[in-house]
Amino acid sequence: MARRILAILLLAMAVGQISNPAGFVDALVAYEFGGRSVAWAVAVPIVLAEAVSGVGLLRRGGILRQVAPALAVAVAVGWTILGTQGFVRGLVLDNCGCFGVHLAQPLRWWVLLEDAEFVALAWWVRRKDRSASKDQRPDLVVTGGAASRTQI
Repeated sequence: MARRILAILLLAMAVGQISNPAGFVDALVAYEFGGRSVAWAVAVPIVLAEAVSGVGLLRRGGILRQVAPALAVAVAVGWTILGTQGFVRGLVLDNCGCFGVHLAQPLRWWVLLEDAEFVALAWWVRRKDRSASKDQRPDLVVTGGAASRTQI
């Protein structure tokens, strides 16, 4: 269930940002880490990472499913770093930008709590995913001089 919730959150973020790319870039420009061209260069990988990880979390198999939890953690940590540095620098932002121009909320201390929850959810999904894959990974067994893989 947590995996689906995280996937929906990431996909909602990506859709909100894609629905008005210029507005999303405006929200990123407000963080004052560079001009508009830098904001565009940051916006594209953010949206791609959110969309890929969201889709990957919903898949039943394949490489995308395997990398999605780690990518979701990276997205969550990235948003947390962006918000924290903006808050520490005292930037006045009307829109933190997580959902593009939609569900805009000013950057305040509680946004940092939301970011911490986002990181915790992504980390937990990743941890559960890694635990499940360890349980399914075959172990190497050597018997009578021949090596074989067994399923645990």
